[in-house]
Amino acid sequence: MSQLAIKGGSAAAEPLKQVKWPKLYPEDEAAVLQALRQGYWGGIGDEQSPNRKFERAFADYHDAAYGTLVANGTVSLELSLKTGGVRPGDEVIVPAITFIASASAIVCVGAVPVFVDVDPDTCQISAAAIEAAISPKTRAIIAVHFGGYMADMDAIVAVANKHGLFVIEDCAHAQGASWRGRRAGSWGEFGSFSFQESKALSGGEGGIVLTNDAQLHEKAQLIRNIGRHTGQRAYNHYVPATNWRLGGLQAALLLSQFGKLPDQAEQRHRNALLLAEGVNRVEGLRSLPVDERLTQWGCYFFVIAFDAAAFGCSRDAFVQALRAEGVVWTTTGYNRPLYYEAAFSEEAMRPLLHESVPLPDYGQMRLPNAERWATSMVTILHYYLLGDRSGVDYILEAIHKVKQHVDELK
Repeated sequence: MSQLAIKGGSAAAEPLKQVKWPKLYPEDEAAVLQALRQGYWGGIGDEQSPNRKFERAFADYHDAAYGTLVANGTVSLELSLKTGGVRPGDEVIVPAITFIASASAIVCVGAVPVFVDVDPDTCQISAAAIEAAISPKTRAIIAVHFGGYMADMDAIVAVANKHGLFVIEDCAHAQGASWRGRRAGSWGEFGSFSFQESKALSGGEGGIVLTNDAQLHEKAQLIRNIGRHTGQRAYNHYVPATNWRLGGLQAALLLSQFGKLPDQAEQRHRNALLLAEGVNRVEGLRSLPVDERLTQWGCYFFVIAFDAAAFGCSRDAFVQALRAEGVVWTTTGYNRPLYYEAAFSEEAMRPLLHESVPLPDYGQMRLPNAERWATSMVTILHYYLLGDRSGVDYILEAIHKVKQHVDELK
């Protein structure tokens, strides 16, 4: 193969540089214009509004009875926690490897995050680690489907049921994912999704809370809508609450984009399996396991375990070389477990929690699997996994080229 692109050669995956996300289609523009003309600008709406139509369609696709559309994926977690009855001083178990919102939402409702380790093979929250961390103050579990590869929901639900806890599935990465044929977001009491612009289903911003419990749904609707029932315009308020509604124009965009999600989710799953097969043939690289229970891989990003000694260069050198070859959306994930974040220092957390609530000393935490994943993870965003397998072929060609010239990166 020719010289590495990072050394001045041509890029092996040059066409991938043109891949853009999110993708805008003419029907998306028409849907937003129609909402404008019909007066669906705000988030209250009626049963024919894009908001209500999207809630019904998205919930149905994800095997849930009800959906509550909100402003973003962070407040969808907060709404789930509040609706489930998490109170100040309660503890909520959350994995140490995830985006900060999975844990900061806990603090924002006055509760305490309890970070636990992830599985050494899948990088998903460990059911055994959950059980070991349960205390009399534990109220809930946030099970994050990291990268769109689903956590072991059979084991997690069993632990939750045993100890009388409720489960929030953080599905920000998992639109369309399924475990044994059942969609993400329908296994726990709540499924929380994000529609931020990088996500596999994007409305620019937005989020949704799914549930199969009618009473929880009604409570979520009240909390989302300043204590009013959905669609209610009169000044009657039944609980003290905030306003987390999403505007009708963004809902119209989401509803239009959603029409493409089922096919796109199948394409990502198919191409993720092909990419896993190819990656696992390269010394020093390992994909997440191909598990028959993961019947659809959401694949927000494709996670690779990188072994620097076996591959022959540092992780940073590999990522930079792969980007230069055209696989631009290659990253090192979140780089560190959440307990290292300054946001979880006593100085940052104490103003948000009651003075009587004891704070863990997160600075002393060291979870071995989380530490290993944080320093060995490479991620490739889902943008390349749509359509035929050409995106996969370009990625693998770039990887093989870097491997062949790895001595130049030492």
